[in-house]
Amino acid sequence: MSTKVFTAHVPLPLAEKVDRIAARLERSRGWIVKQALTAWIDQEDERM
Repeated sequence: MSTKVFTAHVPLPLAEKVDRIAARLERSRGWIVKQALTAWIDQEDERM
């Protein structure tokens, strides 16, 4: 699967939450963001 890199500015408290979750789950920050983005897109698709 091809991939594309996105860069986003996020509020510091949100970034810190992502870091805490990543550490707790022993996953990368990118993995956490990908999971969250996938879940959000799936939710939006259901609304359509």
